[in-house]
Amino acid sequence: MPAEPDAHTAASVAATTREWARAVHPGSGLTVAPEHLEEVFRAIIDELLNLAQYEPFPVATAREIGYRLAEAPFDRTRMLAPATRALLGFAPGENGSLLATRWPFVASHAIDSYAEALQQRALAQQERSLTAAVSVRVQEIAELQNRLRHEATHDALTDLANRSLLQERVRLMSADQTLGVGLLLLDLDDFKQVNDRYGHSVGDEVLVRTAQRLRAACPQDTVVCRYGGDEFVLALPARRNTVAEVAMRVLSALHEPVETDAGPVPVSASVGTAFAPAGRQHDFADLLRSADRAMYTAKTAGKRRFARSDVDEAECDTTGFAPVRIEYDTAVAG
Repeated sequence: MPAEPDAHTAASVAATTREWARAVHPGSGLTVAPEHLEEVFRAIIDELLNLAQYEPFPVATAREIGYRLAEAPFDRTRMLAPATRALLGFAPGENGSLLATRWPFVASHAIDSYAEALQQRALAQQERSLTAAVSVRVQEIAELQNRLRHEATHDALTDLANRSLLQERVRLMSADQTLGVGLLLLDLDDFKQVNDRYGHSVGDEVLVRTAQRLRAACPQDTVVCRYGGDEFVLALPARRNTVAEVAMRVLSALHEPVETDAGPVPVSASVGTAFAPAGRQHDFADLLRSADRAMYTAKTAGKRRFARSDVDEAECDTTGFAPVRIEYDTAVAG
C-alpha cells in the first residue's frame, strides 16, 4: 500500500489549498465559505497524491477524480484556470523522488478530465440553447485544455519535452518488440562560463537556439527533452548503429557558434549514449545512468565528443555498469 504523505507534504497541501481558496473566493460569486473550498480541494489533492505512488499508475482513477472537480463548487469554467495553476504549481516530495517526478503527469490527467467534463457540459448547453456564445465557450475550453496539457509536459523556456513526458515516451518505446531504445544525454561544455561572461539572458538564448538545432538534427520520432539546466536528453526507437549516427549529427549541429543579441557565442557538447535492445526489460533510470556515465567519460576525455554505453547483459562488467568507450572525437574529425 502507498505510504501516507509525510508531515512536510501535508503542510504543503494545507498551504496550497488555503492560498488557492483565498485567491479565488473574492469575486467568484460562490455562496460557500473559503474553508469549504479548502476542504474539497485538499481532499482532491490527497487522493491524487495517494494514486501517484502506485505502479503502474491508475490513469482511469485519476481521471475519475478530475471529473469530480467539475461538480459544485468547481463547476464553473472560471474555476478551471486557477485550479490548474494550483495543481501544477504544487511540488510534493523530495526533488528527484518518484512522487515529485510523477506529480505533473498525475495532475495533468485530473486536469484533462476536469476540462473534458466542463466541455461536455457546455456542449449539452449548446444543444439546448444553440447560441453562438456557448460555441465560443466550448472552443475556449478546448483551447485551454490543449494549452494546459502542453504546459504540463513541456519545458517553459525551450518548449522541449520535460522529464515526465520523456519517461512516459520511453516507457511506450520499450513496449516495441521490433526496435530498441536509444538514449543520448547531452551536456553543454563550459556553459557556466557563458552565463558568467554574457549574462543569464544570453545563456537562455543559447539554450533556446540549442533546442532548435537539436530538433532539426534528430529523426522525426525522437523525443528531445530539456532535462535540467544545460542538460538535454534525447530518446528514440532505434537500432544500435542509429544511436551513434544521431550522436554525430548532434555534435555537428552544435559545432558552429550561436548567434545571440551579444554576438556569436561558441557552443559545444559532450554526449553519452546508451542503448537497450528490443525485447529486453530495462529501467529508465538505469538507462539514464549508463548514458550519464558515458557522457562524463566524453567530458573528461576532452569534451566535444561522444562516448557509448550499451545496456547489454552480455557486455556488463563486474561493477554492474555497461562498458563505456569513446566513439567519436570532433577535435580530431574537425
